[in-house]
Amino acid sequence: MPRSFLAVLAIALGLPFLILLAIVSSSSGVSASVFTNALGLVVMSIVLMLVVYEIKRIADLPPDAH
Repeated sequence: MPRSFLAVLAIALGLPFLILLAIVSSSSGVSASVFTNALGLVVMSIVLMLVVYEIKRIADLPPDAH
């Protein structure tokens, strides 16, 4: 998979989640730390996914290209 596709996929999956979280957290019963924790989790998930795909891409290269 190309990196640009993965970046678009990460944004397409993460952005609706963040918007939903912002709407839900705007109510008075939710603390602001919930939003920052969820944002950190989404960012770390995206970074981890991109790292795994980059390692897979490097591992799939021919031996003389390393």
